[in-house]
Amino acid sequence: MPGKVGKSRTPELAQGINKLGRSASCAKNHRYLYSKNKVAAAKAPAEVAKSIVEPKFYSADDVARPIPSRKSHHKPARLRASITPGTVLILLAGRFRGKRVVFLKQLPSGLLLVTGQSSTICQAVHIVGNA
Repeated sequence: MPGKVGKSRTPELAQGINKLGRSASCAKNHRYLYSKNKVAAAKAPAEVAKSIVEPKFYSADDVARPIPSRKSHHKPARLRASITPGTVLILLAGRFRGKRVVFLKQLPSGLLLVTGQSSTICQAVHIVGNA
């Protein structure tokens, strides 16, 4: 006989489908202990024996400062001089676009407090953006 064909140690469930996968069969046969590259296998135990652990990150000499955030410096939008309490405005955006409202005041956040007919806005007062 030219050569003996070896039988798989993991039983086949169907043709070409083994019970254990590649990783499980390697673990079962202890194939992880052997390496094809003998040089790499010889160096591996020496690296593990190192007692000095080097840091993974070295900080640079010139450490960059974080850029200050502008999120905490909110400045409300400046209101046009012609918009005073009692002025009739026409909303340009949003759900009530094209509706006429009466300006009441500007809130500290910069939004506008307006009022209008209950049939158009459905609320006594409404907050809209200053655009």
